[in-house]
Amino acid sequence: MTKRLFLFAGYDRDGIVDETLTYYLNELSKLGDIVFVMDNDTNDAELKKIKQIPNVLYAQAQRHNEYDFGSYKRAYIWARDNNILKNYDWIYLVNDSVYGPLNSLEPLLNKLEKNGANITGMTEYQDKNTPTHIQSWFVGLDKDIFSSHVFDSFMLSIQKESNKADIICKYEVGMSRRLLRYGFKMFALMYNQDDFEHFMYDAPIKALNQGIPFIKKRAISKLEGMYNLYPHTDNACLVDAIIDNMKRNNIKIPLSDDKNKNYKYRKYFRLTCLGLPIITVYRKKRFVEYKICLLDCIPVLKINLHKKDS
Repeated sequence: MTKRLFLFAGYDRDGIVDETLTYYLNELSKLGDIVFVMDNDTNDAELKKIKQIPNVLYAQAQRHNEYDFGSYKRAYIWARDNNILKNYDWIYLVNDSVYGPLNSLEPLLNKLEKNGANITGMTEYQDKNTPTHIQSWFVGLDKDIFSSHVFDSFMLSIQKESNKADIICKYEVGMSRRLLRYGFKMFALMYNQDDFEHFMYDAPIKALNQGIPFIKKRAISKLEGMYNLYPHTDNACLVDAIIDNMKRNNIKIPLSDDKNKNYKYRKYFRLTCLGLPIITVYRKKRFVEYKICLLDCIPVLKINLHKKDS
C-alpha cells in the first residue's frame, strides 16, 4: 500500500476554516497523512477544526508572508525534523486555491504514481514565455526526490519575495526546472500548452472534461452557471459549501438565475471579403443550434440539431 504525506498550504483572509477546506482535508486524510500550515493567524476554535480531522499530524496557522511555498517549507521542515519522511513513498504539495475534489482522488493518484515519473501532478503548463512545469497547487514527489539534497536545499531556499511573479518564477517554475535538470522525470494528468488560454483559469470546463477533479477558485465564475459542476460531481453538499465560500469571499456566483446567458447566440464563424462580413454563423452556447446571417444581421437560415425528449 502506497504511503503518502500531504504538505498542505492554506490561506484565508478572515482566518476562517470553512467547509470547503475541511472537506478537502477529509478527502486527503483517506489517502495519507497531513501536515497543515496556514499563512494567516486564526483562533484556537478555527484551528481545532483542522486538528480534529483524521491523520492530521500537525497544524499551524501563523502569518509568515511567504505564501504557499512558505507554508510548504514549514510543513516540510516539520516533517524532516520529526524524522517521518522515511515512512512515505510519496509526498504531495497541495494548497487550497481550488475547490474540490469533485470525486475520488485515489484512482488519479494511483495513475500518477505508477507512470514512472518522479515529479507528477494535476496540470503541466507551458507557453511561449514559461517553460514546462507542474503547477504548484498539486504536486507529487517520489522518495528519490524528497530524500535528496537537491530538494532539501530548494525547500530551505524559499523566502519572502516582493511579488507573485517572482514566486512563480523562482519556486513554481523553478522547482520543476531544477528537478528536471538533475534528471528526474515529470508527468501530469493534463498538459496545457497554449499561448492564449490557460485551461485552469480561462476554460475550467475543459479541465473538468479532461478529468481534473478540481476547479480554481479564481475560475469559478467562468463556469457560467454553478449547475455546470453537477456533471462532474454527485456531491450536492460540496456544491453548497462552494457557494457559501463564494458568498463569503464576495465572488460573483453564476447560479441558475444566470442561465439565460447560455441561451444567447454567440458568433461561431464569419466569412469576410475586403474586411466586410458576408456570412456569419451564430451558435447557442449550450445547444447544437445555429443561425446563419448575411451582413452580420440578416437571418437567412436556422439549424436546430436538438434531440427531442422522449
